[in-house]
Amino acid sequence: MVELKNVSLRFAGQCTNVLNNISWHIRANENWVLFGRNGSGKTKLLEIITGYLFPSEGEVIRFGRGQSGSDIREVRKRIGYISTALKDAFSKNERIIDIVLSGLFASIGLYQEPDEGDRAAVRELLAAVGLEERSSERFGTLSDGERQMVLILRAFINSPDLLIFDEPTVSLDLSAREQLLESIEILRARKEISLIYVTHHIEEITPLFDKIYVIDEGRCCFNGLIASGLSDSLLSGIFNRKIRVRRFDGRYYALLDSEG
Repeated sequence: MVELKNVSLRFAGQCTNVLNNISWHIRANENWVLFGRNGSGKTKLLEIITGYLFPSEGEVIRFGRGQSGSDIREVRKRIGYISTALKDAFSKNERIIDIVLSGLFASIGLYQEPDEGDRAAVRELLAAVGLEERSSERFGTLSDGERQMVLILRAFINSPDLLIFDEPTVSLDLSAREQLLESIEILRARKEISLIYVTHHIEEITPLFDKIYVIDEGRCCFNGLIASGLSDSLLSGIFNRKIRVRRFDGRYYALLDSEG
């Protein structure tokens, strides 16, 4: 579906690459975690996947077509992208249902009239995550977690083939984080879709995700099954601290070793 082959990225005037020889194949209906510390290159990698940046070297194939054969506007319609920064793009006075409906037209704000079928589909999605009763409320009345959930629904309503969550739990407390993660699982069960969940906290990796791409200083450190790759040595090397990885009830937790 989306494949990166030996992709590198360097900006003019820089001596070193931001990304180095990245190869990654995301197939249909796969659920991936993109993991790395702050500044590791995750955001630039996402910008290449979504077509907002072009690599200095290497090849990007999206939905069967290389860069030269793709209409990037059509590609972006097939990729849903959710980031915390998007929350600030919407007026706090917009209704929840209208923000979700705007995803059908890829617009910030609702400027076209959706049909009743579209409205029914949105109400069904809102009901799935417990927001149907509040569909006419204003965006500004919601908590940070609820706003993030509305933006996820906005991306989901357009039936993308790939949905990217770029650190969606930033600023959320523990309860809101868990509610958001549960909602992602509920939505994923409704549609066959590929997911990329971006984080630098292994505690956010739920059993929904079974594959992980780990990046550090612009290079791939691991690419494969989470159960095989998420280890003490991997995390200790990335964060330059002695870390122990523990698994409990299907979730992962990082513990700082007091001797490290």
